[in-house]
Amino acid sequence: MSDKKTKYLQFLILCLIWSTTWGMIKIGAEETPPMVGLAIRFIIASMILFSIIFIKKRKISFDKSSVVTYLIAGIFSQTLSYYCTYWGTQYVTSGLSAILWATMPLTVGIFAHFMIREERLNWLRVTSVCVSIFGVILILSDQKLVFSWQILVGSIVVLLAVLLGTYPAVYIKKNQKSVDPLILTAMSLGIAAICHSIGALVMGQWHEMDWNLKNLGAAAYLGVFGSAIAFFVYYSLLRKISIIKLSFINFVTPVFAAALGWLFLGEIITFREIVGTFVILAGLFFFDFRKYLSFINNGLMRKRKS
Repeated sequence: MSDKKTKYLQFLILCLIWSTTWGMIKIGAEETPPMVGLAIRFIIASMILFSIIFIKKRKISFDKSSVVTYLIAGIFSQTLSYYCTYWGTQYVTSGLSAILWATMPLTVGIFAHFMIREERLNWLRVTSVCVSIFGVILILSDQKLVFSWQILVGSIVVLLAVLLGTYPAVYIKKNQKSVDPLILTAMSLGIAAICHSIGALVMGQWHEMDWNLKNLGAAAYLGVFGSAIAFFVYYSLLRKISIIKLSFINFVTPVFAAALGWLFLGEIITFREIVGTFVILAGLFFFDFRKYLSFINNGLMRKRKS
């Protein structure tokens, strides 16, 4: 298989995995306490990743800067953000969770405006953020979809998860250093596994766990495919293709996730949700409008030359 076909195959695999994780979170959330599900998921993922690190003899840095980066990613993103996602997904559809998470590139832009001097917002980006916010409001105003306070609160908590996951992303971007992505992922997931395990013990959630095949299967799938393999493929692609091309995942994943939720979980997809999704994706596209157009034009020029 050619290198080009391999990259496309990896891109497709990543889209499929991250599209299915939302449904698996929803399946597990029915009978699995959030912290228990996360603890099992991250224990499995970190065991796999640390095994790879051991086999490849990668060196783990423990200098102050690296440790701070591990802690910020592990606590804010993998612990707090994922907990809010799992908690909120108990009350909202898997498709809606994915759609709300599609706003993350926009929140990254907002945080970067205040944290990174070179990443200032302009009028087009501010307009794009406002457009996407309108799309979120449109979805959450749908009485057929958000028919109870629980669902509305669940959606707000998922949006909080997006904000909590944004800070470490911008922090890592601002403090770019030679941290091995594999080690950063393993360390952050390991920290999260410890936090969720202790949290589940303190809150008595381990005793609430129904240890059946469905729950364990969902956690194992999320640990092996949704965390270890997905991040490995993601960082592998990051070295092979441009970040702009890779960012197209943000457009594909919520659509696939909503379709899979409707097809396999019988989740409701309303007309207002569909319209709101396209409004959010439109805002996401125009946020980096010039970069996407430049990428598309360069691709067309290469085809003409060949």
